[in-house]
Amino acid sequence: MIRIFAFLFAVLVSGHSANAACRGTDLRDHLPPSEKAWLAQQMAATPYSVGNHWVARKGSQTLHIIGTMHNGDSRMARVMRRLRPIIAQADAVYFEVTRTEMGKVKDQIRQRPEAFLLPPGRRLQQLMSPQGWEQFELFAAMSNADMETIQKMQPWALSLFLIPGGCRPFGFGLKRGLDDRIERYAARKGIPIGGLETAGTGFSALARMPLRDQVRMLENEVAFVLSDAPENATAVEAYFDESVWQAFLLEPRLAGQFIDVSTKELTRLDRAFYSNMLGWRNKLWMKTIRQIKGERVVIAVGAAHLPGNDGVMNLLKRQGYSLERAAFQ
Repeated sequence: MIRIFAFLFAVLVSGHSANAACRGTDLRDHLPPSEKAWLAQQMAATPYSVGNHWVARKGSQTLHIIGTMHNGDSRMARVMRRLRPIIAQADAVYFEVTRTEMGKVKDQIRQRPEAFLLPPGRRLQQLMSPQGWEQFELFAAMSNADMETIQKMQPWALSLFLIPGGCRPFGFGLKRGLDDRIERYAARKGIPIGGLETAGTGFSALARMPLRDQVRMLENEVAFVLSDAPENATAVEAYFDESVWQAFLLEPRLAGQFIDVSTKELTRLDRAFYSNMLGWRNKLWMKTIRQIKGERVVIAVGAAHLPGNDGVMNLLKRQGYSLERAAFQ
């Protein structure tokens, strides 16, 4: 148990690899016409599929909903120039989880080891397919990972802390992303700061996935890392186009070109993952948002939380808020 805690503490302190600089390709520029038409159709069918800044009004209350990217990028400076006057006038600023709360992640590992570990007597090798385990062993050897430690960990934890992030702009507690910049600015201005969830909520969302799906996703991620797929900057570039949902729609279709898994199965796994990481958490957040008392409030959450039937914007609409898209950069 101590070795597992030490491993998780090490990756939390060092920051996991999603902080790596992105030098990849925006694969939207290389889509055939049929795929572009499919993507446009899917975006049109998704509520609030575009826009990183929305204004929600209900009675005397105005909420500025900001879709963020958790990774750093030099273009954030331009975004902050537009957002600073709005933040400065806010009665409060809310985030998915505050930096102070994220400092309690280590406590979560100590207090809830069952959320991070496989059931007693189970080992990762028993759960993976022979080919999946062979690839995972190769990947782990390249990563200098402690196999005895990771054999006891849940697949979601390995995916989060061990798989290279590259150009993926989403994760826990990343530095210099828009959330981090907004929170630091609000703190300097003395604006009250709050969180929509605790440090353990995101981990609980990941652990909600069936173990068999966690294993399949880990196998697919390892296969993709070991493939000849180019570094994928689509999500980052789509974020600054204010259409990050395009990247999420394309993710399983693009991955299917480089690993031996059907697009149908990759799509099923993606939907299962995001129904927990996005939809489930969004619905929990609504309880907190309904209790916010300030008249002018900024709510900054990952941009992927905004679109969709269970997205933040559609849920606010159901709560009786009027919605208007606002300038972002």
